[in-house]
Amino acid sequence: MKRIAIQGIRGSFHHEAALHFFGEELELIECESFQSVVQSVTEGVADKGIMAIENSLAGCILPNYQLIRKNDVEVVGEVGLRVHLNLMALPDTKLEELEEVRSHQMALRQCGDFFTRYTNIRLVEHFDTAGSALEIKKNNLKRIAAVAGSLAAKEYGLGIIKEGIEDHDLNYTRFKILQRRGGLKEEIPDKVSIYFQTSHDPGSLAKALTVISGLGINLGKLQSHPVPSKNTLYGFYATLELTDADQLKDLKTMMKRMMLEFEILGVYKKGETYG
Repeated sequence: MKRIAIQGIRGSFHHEAALHFFGEELELIECESFQSVVQSVTEGVADKGIMAIENSLAGCILPNYQLIRKNDVEVVGEVGLRVHLNLMALPDTKLEELEEVRSHQMALRQCGDFFTRYTNIRLVEHFDTAGSALEIKKNNLKRIAAVAGSLAAKEYGLGIIKEGIEDHDLNYTRFKILQRRGGLKEEIPDKVSIYFQTSHDPGSLAKALTVISGLGINLGKLQSHPVPSKNTLYGFYATLELTDADQLKDLKTMMKRMMLEFEILGVYKKGETYG
Protein backbone atom coordinates (compact mmCIF):
# COMPACT_ATOMS: atom_id res chain seq x y z
CA MET A 1 0.00 0.00 0.00
CA LYS A 2 1.43 3.38 -1.05
CA ARG A 3 2.09 5.96 1.66
CA ILE A 4 0.96 9.35 0.33
CA ALA A 5 1.71 12.66 2.06
CA ILE A 6 -0.98 15.32 1.69
CA GLN A 7 -1.38 18.84 2.98
CA GLY A 8 -4.38 18.65 5.28
CA ILE A 9 -6.37 15.71 6.58
CA ARG A 10 -8.86 13.12 5.40
CA GLY A 11 -11.65 14.77 3.44
CA SER A 12 -9.47 17.59 2.09
CA PHE A 13 -9.11 18.37 -1.60
CA HIS A 14 -5.59 16.95 -1.45
CA HIS A 15 -7.14 13.70 -0.20
CA GLU A 16 -9.66 13.76 -3.05
CA ALA A 17 -6.92 14.41 -5.62
CA ALA A 18 -4.85 11.56 -4.16
CA LEU A 19 -7.79 9.16 -4.51
CA HIS A 20 -8.15 10.07 -8.19
CA PHE A 21 -4.43 9.62 -8.91
CA PHE A 22 -3.53 6.63 -6.72
CA GLY A 23 -6.88 4.91 -6.15
CA GLU A 24 -8.48 3.81 -2.89
CA GLU A 25 -5.59 1.62 -1.69
CA LEU A 26 -3.39 4.18 0.01
CA GLU A 27 -2.17 5.19 3.45
CA LEU A 28 -2.51 8.91 4.09
CA ILE A 29 0.29 10.83 5.77
CA GLU A 30 -1.49 13.98 6.98
CA CYS A 31 0.66 17.14 7.03
CA GLU A 32 -0.17 20.59 8.33
CA SER A 33 2.03 22.41 5.80
CA PHE A 34 3.44 21.98 2.30
CA GLN A 35 6.92 22.00 3.83
CA SER A 36 5.90 18.97 5.90
CA VAL A 37 4.69 17.19 2.75
CA VAL A 38 8.09 17.66 1.12
CA GLN A 39 9.89 16.64 4.31
CA SER A 40 7.82 13.45 4.58
CA VAL A 41 8.91 12.50 1.05
CA THR A 42 12.60 13.35 1.47
CA GLU A 43 12.82 11.49 4.79
CA GLY A 44 11.09 8.39 3.44
CA VAL A 45 8.05 8.68 5.71
CA ALA A 46 5.93 8.82 2.55
CA ASP A 47 6.50 7.12 -0.81
CA LYS A 48 5.06 10.08 -2.65
CA GLY A 49 3.52 13.45 -1.90
CA ILE A 50 0.80 15.50 -3.53
CA MET A 51 0.88 19.28 -3.51
CA ALA A 52 -1.36 21.97 -5.00
CA ILE A 53 0.56 24.13 -7.47
CA GLU A 54 -2.01 26.45 -9.03
CA ASN A 55 -5.67 27.42 -8.95
CA SER A 56 -7.63 28.92 -11.83
CA LEU A 57 -9.03 31.67 -9.56
CA ALA A 58 -6.22 32.32 -7.05
CA GLY A 59 -3.33 31.72 -9.48
CA CYS A 60 0.07 30.09 -9.07
CA ILE A 61 1.30 28.96 -5.64
CA LEU A 62 4.85 30.19 -6.18
CA PRO A 63 6.22 29.09 -2.77
CA ASN A 64 5.41 25.49 -3.70
CA TYR A 65 7.52 25.72 -6.86
CA GLN A 66 10.33 27.00 -4.67
CA LEU A 67 9.87 24.10 -2.25
CA ILE A 68 10.26 21.63 -5.11
CA ARG A 69 13.37 23.35 -6.38
CA LYS A 70 15.11 23.71 -3.02
CA ASN A 71 14.51 20.16 -1.78
CA ASP A 72 15.51 16.67 -2.87
CA VAL A 73 12.23 15.96 -4.68
CA GLU A 74 11.04 15.86 -8.27
CA VAL A 75 7.69 16.01 -10.04
CA VAL A 76 6.58 12.62 -11.39
CA GLY A 77 2.91 13.26 -12.14
CA GLU A 78 -0.02 15.63 -11.94
CA VAL A 79 -3.77 15.63 -11.47
CA GLY A 80 -6.42 18.32 -11.88
CA LEU A 81 -9.54 18.73 -9.77
CA ARG A 82 -12.68 20.78 -10.31
CA VAL A 83 -13.12 22.37 -6.89
CA HIS A 84 -16.69 22.49 -5.60
CA LEU A 85 -16.84 24.49 -2.36
CA ASN A 86 -19.77 23.75 -0.06
CA LEU A 87 -21.04 25.39 3.11
CA MET A 88 -21.50 22.70 5.78
CA ALA A 89 -22.36 22.45 9.46
CA LEU A 90 -23.93 20.12 11.99
CA PRO A 91 -27.04 18.42 10.54
CA ASP A 92 -30.20 20.58 10.37
CA THR A 93 -28.30 23.86 10.79
CA LYS A 94 -29.87 26.71 8.83
CA LEU A 95 -27.97 29.42 6.95
CA GLU A 96 -29.63 32.22 8.93
CA GLU A 97 -28.37 30.66 12.20
CA LEU A 98 -24.69 30.95 11.29
CA GLU A 99 -22.39 33.30 13.17
CA GLU A 100 -19.00 32.07 11.92
CA VAL A 101 -17.50 30.21 8.96
CA ARG A 102 -14.08 28.55 9.02
CA SER A 103 -11.88 27.33 6.20
CA HIS A 104 -8.50 27.62 4.50
CA GLN A 105 -7.79 31.18 3.39
CA MET A 106 -7.73 30.15 -0.27
CA ALA A 107 -11.19 28.59 -0.01
CA LEU A 108 -12.61 31.66 1.72
CA ARG A 109 -11.11 33.92 -0.96
CA GLN A 110 -12.72 31.81 -3.67
CA CYS A 111 -16.15 32.36 -2.09
CA GLY A 112 -15.88 36.12 -1.60
CA ASP A 113 -18.97 37.00 -3.64
CA PHE A 114 -21.16 34.64 -1.62
CA PHE A 115 -20.11 36.02 1.76
CA THR A 116 -20.56 39.66 0.77
CA ARG A 117 -24.28 38.91 1.02
CA TYR A 118 -23.90 37.73 4.63
CA THR A 119 -21.92 40.44 6.40
CA ASN A 120 -23.12 39.20 9.79
CA ILE A 121 -21.06 36.00 9.37
CA ARG A 122 -17.51 36.18 10.69
CA LEU A 123 -14.90 34.50 8.46
CA VAL A 124 -12.06 32.70 10.26
CA GLU A 125 -9.01 31.27 8.50
CA HIS A 126 -8.01 27.67 9.23
CA PHE A 127 -5.03 25.61 8.05
CA ASP A 128 -7.27 23.15 6.19
CA THR A 129 -10.74 22.94 4.64
CA ALA A 130 -11.43 19.46 5.99
CA GLY A 131 -9.78 20.34 9.30
CA SER A 132 -12.37 23.03 9.90
CA ALA A 133 -15.12 20.48 9.20
CA LEU A 134 -13.57 18.01 11.65
CA GLU A 135 -13.43 20.64 14.41
CA ILE A 136 -17.14 21.34 14.05
CA LYS A 137 -18.02 17.66 14.32
CA LYS A 138 -15.52 16.82 17.05
CA ASN A 139 -16.50 19.74 19.31
CA ASN A 140 -20.20 19.80 18.36
CA LEU A 141 -19.93 23.46 17.37
CA LYS A 142 -23.31 25.06 16.75
CA ARG A 143 -23.89 28.14 14.59
CA ILE A 144 -20.47 27.58 13.02
CA ALA A 145 -19.94 26.27 9.49
CA ALA A 146 -17.02 25.19 7.32
CA VAL A 147 -16.27 25.63 3.63
CA ALA A 148 -14.98 22.36 2.21
CA GLY A 149 -15.59 19.66 -0.37
CA SER A 150 -18.36 17.08 -0.24
CA LEU A 151 -15.80 14.43 0.78
CA ALA A 152 -15.28 16.30 4.07
CA ALA A 153 -19.01 16.38 4.75
CA LYS A 154 -19.16 12.63 4.15
CA GLU A 155 -16.09 11.89 6.30
CA TYR A 156 -17.31 13.90 9.30
CA GLY A 157 -21.09 13.56 9.11
CA LEU A 158 -21.94 17.20 8.40
CA GLY A 159 -24.95 18.52 6.53
CA ILE A 160 -24.40 20.62 3.41
CA ILE A 161 -26.28 23.92 3.78
CA LYS A 162 -25.38 25.29 0.36
CA GLU A 163 -23.55 23.61 -2.53
CA GLY A 164 -21.16 25.28 -4.95
CA ILE A 165 -20.65 28.67 -3.29
CA GLU A 166 -17.40 29.41 -5.16
CA ASP A 167 -17.34 32.65 -7.17
CA HIS A 168 -16.87 30.98 -10.56
CA ASP A 169 -17.88 27.66 -12.09
CA LEU A 170 -14.45 27.19 -13.65
CA ASN A 171 -12.64 26.70 -10.34
CA TYR A 172 -9.85 24.17 -10.92
CA THR A 173 -6.79 23.26 -8.88
CA ARG A 174 -3.80 21.44 -10.32
CA PHE A 175 -1.69 19.20 -8.08
CA LYS A 176 1.82 17.89 -8.63
CA ILE A 177 2.89 14.40 -7.54
CA LEU A 178 6.28 14.36 -5.83
CA GLN A 179 8.81 11.68 -5.05
CA ARG A 180 12.37 11.69 -3.77
CA ARG A 181 14.73 12.68 -6.55
CA GLY A 182 16.17 9.79 -8.54
CA GLY A 183 13.33 7.33 -7.99
CA LEU A 184 11.79 5.08 -10.62
CA LYS A 185 9.53 6.60 -13.29
CA GLU A 186 6.43 4.59 -14.20
CA GLU A 187 5.14 6.38 -17.27
CA ILE A 188 6.37 7.65 -20.64
CA PRO A 189 6.68 11.42 -20.07
CA ASP A 190 5.23 14.14 -22.27
CA LYS A 191 5.51 17.08 -19.88
CA VAL A 192 8.37 18.78 -18.05
CA SER A 193 8.66 21.41 -15.32
CA ILE A 194 11.78 23.57 -15.47
CA TYR A 195 13.43 26.53 -13.77
CA PHE A 196 15.76 28.95 -15.53
CA GLN A 197 17.39 32.24 -14.71
CA THR A 198 18.18 34.84 -17.36
CA SER A 199 20.75 37.60 -17.40
CA HIS A 200 19.69 41.25 -17.17
CA ASP A 201 20.57 41.83 -20.81
CA PRO A 202 17.92 43.03 -23.30
CA GLY A 203 16.13 40.16 -24.99
CA SER A 204 17.44 37.44 -22.65
CA LEU A 205 13.96 36.07 -21.92
CA ALA A 206 13.05 36.27 -25.60
CA LYS A 207 16.09 34.10 -26.39
CA ALA A 208 14.91 31.42 -23.98
CA LEU A 209 11.41 31.44 -25.46
CA THR A 210 12.87 31.27 -28.97
CA VAL A 211 14.81 28.12 -28.01
CA ILE A 212 11.64 26.52 -26.64
CA SER A 213 9.60 27.46 -29.70
CA GLY A 214 12.35 26.47 -32.12
CA LEU A 215 12.40 22.94 -30.71
CA GLY A 216 8.67 22.59 -31.32
CA ILE A 217 7.92 22.53 -27.59
CA ASN A 218 4.64 23.99 -26.38
CA LEU A 219 4.91 26.46 -23.49
CA GLY A 220 2.05 25.69 -21.12
CA LYS A 221 2.94 28.01 -18.26
CA LEU A 222 5.50 30.69 -17.40
CA GLN A 223 5.84 32.25 -13.95
CA SER A 224 8.48 34.83 -13.00
CA HIS A 225 9.91 35.86 -9.65
CA PRO A 226 12.78 38.12 -8.57
CA VAL A 227 15.96 36.39 -7.49
CA PRO A 228 16.67 37.14 -3.80
CA SER A 229 19.73 39.36 -3.22
CA LYS A 230 19.96 40.01 -6.98
CA ASN A 231 17.30 42.63 -7.58
CA THR A 232 18.07 43.01 -11.28
CA LEU A 233 17.63 39.30 -12.05
CA TYR A 234 14.54 37.18 -12.49
CA GLY A 235 13.98 33.45 -12.40
CA PHE A 236 11.26 31.66 -14.32
CA TYR A 237 9.27 28.50 -13.66
CA ALA A 238 7.86 26.97 -16.83
CA THR A 239 5.77 23.98 -17.77
CA LEU A 240 6.45 22.54 -21.21
CA GLU A 241 4.68 19.93 -23.32
CA LEU A 242 6.84 17.50 -25.29
CA THR A 243 6.23 15.29 -28.28
CA ASP A 244 9.48 13.25 -28.15
CA ALA A 245 12.45 12.62 -25.87
CA ASP A 246 14.98 14.35 -28.14
CA GLN A 247 13.29 17.69 -27.50
CA LEU A 248 14.18 17.48 -23.81
CA LYS A 249 17.76 16.46 -24.56
CA ASP A 250 18.23 19.40 -26.94
CA LEU A 251 16.51 21.80 -24.55
CA LYS A 252 18.92 20.89 -21.73
CA THR A 253 21.95 21.38 -23.97
CA MET A 254 20.87 24.77 -25.32
CA MET A 255 19.43 26.26 -22.12
CA LYS A 256 22.45 25.31 -19.99
CA ARG A 257 24.65 27.09 -22.51
CA MET A 258 22.52 30.25 -22.68
CA MET A 259 20.98 30.72 -19.21
CA LEU A 260 22.63 31.68 -15.91
CA GLU A 261 20.88 28.70 -14.30
CA PHE A 262 18.78 25.85 -15.65
CA GLU A 263 17.15 22.99 -13.74
CA ILE A 264 14.65 20.26 -14.54
CA LEU A 265 12.15 19.93 -11.69
CA GLY A 266 10.42 16.87 -13.09
CA VAL A 267 9.49 14.95 -16.23
CA TYR A 268 6.09 13.27 -16.17
CA LYS A 269 2.88 12.34 -17.93
CA LYS A 270 0.19 14.94 -18.53
CA GLY A 271 -2.49 14.36 -15.92
CA GLU A 272 -6.24 13.92 -16.05
CA THR A 273 -8.68 16.47 -14.66
CA TYR A 274 -11.63 15.24 -12.59
CA GLY A 275 -14.93 16.67 -11.43
